[in-house]
Amino acid sequence: MISMEQIVQMGPMLVLAGLMMGWLAETTWRTGGYGLLSDIVVGLAGSLLGGVAFWVAISSQVGMVAMVVIGSVGGGLAIAAQRALSRWMRSPGIDLVASSARGRS
Repeated sequence: MISMEQIVQMGPMLVLAGLMMGWLAETTWRTGGYGLLSDIVVGLAGSLLGGVAFWVAISSQVGMVAMVVIGSVGGGLAIAAQRALSRWMRSPGIDLVASSARGRS
């Protein structure tokens, strides 16, 4: 079981990792993003979700460095997924408005 003490100790590491990945993504990947704020929000969300998934799956104590690594991987994957989805949505041949209008008739 995860104690409140673990959350208080490891939660800030996940937040730090998510903020770091959002900033790093904006400074290194210039194309495909929506700006610094959205990259930070997506990185933070991915970091927190990755950390929670790890805690639920493993349910053991890990160190702070491990939490930063886990949060960085989660944040990086979330940002990469957001960029890939963004690129796919902007690609030619994808017309969501026309396809939804055809479905109604």
